[in-house]
Amino acid sequence: MTNIVTSGGLMTGVGSATLPAMALVGSSTKRLELLELVITNTTSTACVWSLWKISTAGTPGTALPIAAHDVNDAVVGALRGVYTSTAPTLGINLGYQFHIPASVAGGVARQFGPIGLIIPAVANAGIALMSAAGQICYADWTWGEG
Repeated sequence: MTNIVTSGGLMTGVGSATLPAMALVGSSTKRLELLELVITNTTSTACVWSLWKISTAGTPGTALPIAAHDVNDAVVGALRGVYTSTAPTLGINLGYQFHIPASVAGGVARQFGPIGLIIPAVANAGIALMSAAGQICYADWTWGEG
């Protein structure tokens, strides 16, 4: 892994059981490794989020701002906002559940080390943040590219 990248923001929608609220999407040129995900509640209603593999583009939302930790490195990954109309193809549920407490600013931070959750160097492959009954949350993603 040669490049560490961070992105995040306030969800613009909660998605659904088939439409991600956010997704980290790679490219065909480099594999990505999700290293950390932090989710913080902005409401006083509890919710549960899970991570799913995706393999097609669907209709992703706006790309969120990204920052390479080394500003000289080019970035290939993209963090996309809430998906609309067309869902990406869902693969497996990765088994990670984020139980977000019913309090503003309550949240969960999870590290996926030492290697991270792998997104292969395949166009539109990614990891989606899904919930059947989510709340508007803030999510910070950190990944490696290489």
